Amino acid sequence: MSNPGFMQNKILIIAGMHRSGTSLTTQWLYRCGLNVGENLLGAGIGNDDGHYEDIDFYEAQKQILRNKNIEDSGFTETPVPALMIEEKEFLKNIISKKNQAAGEWGWKDPRTCLFLRDYEDLLPEAYYLIVFRDWKSTVSSLISRTYKIIYPTDDIVIKGLFKGYRKKLEVKRRIEELCKEKATNFLKIWILYNKEILKSMSRLSKDNYAVVNFGALLESDKNVFHKLTDHWNFGLQYISFKEIYKPKLISKEINTTQFIDKVLIAEAEKIETILHKKTTF
Repeated sequence: MSNPGFMQNKILIIAGMHRSGTSLTTQWLYRCGLNVGENLLGAGIGNDDGHYEDIDFYEAQKQILRNKNIEDSGFTETPVPALMIEEKEFLKNIISKKNQAAGEWGWKDPRTCLFLRDYEDLLPEAYYLIVFRDWKSTVSSLISRTYKIIYPTDDIVIKGLFKGYRKKLEVKRRIEELCKEKATNFLKIWILYNKEILKSMSRLSKDNYAVVNFGALLESDKNVFHKLTDHWNFGLQYISFKEIYKPKLISKEINTTQFIDKVLIAEAEKIETILHKKTTF
């Protein structure tokens, strides 16, 4: 059921899997002048410059997941059931407040991908900037972030000969253990999120969404900006993506392929191929 009261505002939903570059993309749009929330989630492990997530949507979506007995990180391998009436009302109230505060606004929280059908219903006129990142880089980034959470100081005390070399071996061993334990789960989550995105794209008008490969954003930022301003008429001022992109913050890629079933990899690569074909820029 559509909501005519929400149509006068111009709203951008920034959708993408965890560790897919949505924080950096949203930071860039914020610098260009997009209102992405008055109260934003701060820095954390793996996001030194902040997550740029609107606390209202962030907390609401975490609460909804908890209500449904799903991990509130949104790390799930199976689709989330449709929202209950009271849950939709909860989100509708947040949207109403945002609409009253600004004529143009948007938000980013990876968990949004789990509720896209509901947002299509709540916000039939919204625009979607879909950010995707290849599965290998995403899973690697999730492993790196998990390593930093488990070993925040990376404090490995090794004495005696060749301690530097033996320390590297210990880091490698730890990462391999994490890959054995987590890589398959992370890829299944990647698959679910991007399947939900593809389903949403199949329902939306092609005029209402654009797809950007995060890996190409350094070269395509002007095209993305012109899509938002010339086609969707958002009132933004161009800032080069290079001004906020910090290559040193991108973790070195970990090869997780050997730890994941080939059938699952084939499914991920099929999804990736489809996303590449649908890339707007």
